[in-house]
Amino acid sequence: MACGNEDGEVNRMTNPAKPGNSSFMLTRAIKSLASLAAAASLAIMGYAGDFSSPSLIALSFGFAAWLCAPYAVAWIAAGRLKSDAIASAVLGVGLTVIAGLGLYAYVSVFIINPKPDAQDGLAFLVIPFYQLGTIALACALAFLVKRLRRA
Repeated sequence: MACGNEDGEVNRMTNPAKPGNSSFMLTRAIKSLASLAAAASLAIMGYAGDFSSPSLIALSFGFAAWLCAPYAVAWIAAGRLKSDAIASAVLGVGLTVIAGLGLYAYVSVFIINPKPDAQDGLAFLVIPFYQLGTIALACALAFLVKRLRRA
């Protein structure tokens, strides 16, 4: 009972990352949002993609990895930040921004767009690049917050 008090209750501040802890629940929410946003991005890629030949199918695996890279970074960072709720919240805000704006851009380019263009496919190259930059900045801020709170 190293982490418990006299009544047998566990102190959530000395025992982080347990179910019921706010930082644990925030970490699960961040990982769930990252998974859902990656799945939605892949669904839009499947909707807009051309899978008529084996070479295009092989190429789509590379694009799928590129689309999921920003969300994978957020997933990994959430696991590293699970002991600090405020740093996780900073990461959650960054993830919400990249997921919301990225999915809005994909939907507006591939679904809402009344006149499809040949250059629409470039969105699959450009949007993840900006998402990676933004989530890298959010991760840097989150880890800085975690470090400053430990000092």
